[in-house]
Amino acid sequence: MLDAKGMRVAARVRRPGYSMLYPNQFNFRAQVPSGAEAELSKIVNGYGDWMFYGHAGIDGLSLQNWWLIDLRAFRAALIRHGANGSFIRMGDKRTPDGTCFKWFDIRSFPDDPPLVVARG
Repeated sequence: MLDAKGMRVAARVRRPGYSMLYPNQFNFRAQVPSGAEAELSKIVNGYGDWMFYGHAGIDGLSLQNWWLIDLRAFRAALIRHGANGSFIRMGDKRTPDGTCFKWFDIRSFPDDPPLVVARG
């Protein structure tokens, strides 16, 4: 989490290769083996204003693609999930070390308020 004047920006960059496999997904750690509070819980509980989410390029130094996500819009979409037939595509993934991730399909979020405020 990066602190700036009056705002907090979360940042996550996935390893090279994931952009090709999951070009429209972003994820958060939902549970860690230590039992410490994970990213998803912190964000749902209001921690953070924006999130920079990117996919590293094959060289490991560049970005293949990225989004600047409005976390207030993310939380609003979660609150409204299922209302009026609006559903966010999401799922769970567990890694061999016991870390659990919750993934979200960026295309399934409502247009208002906009989730993505910038992309590259």
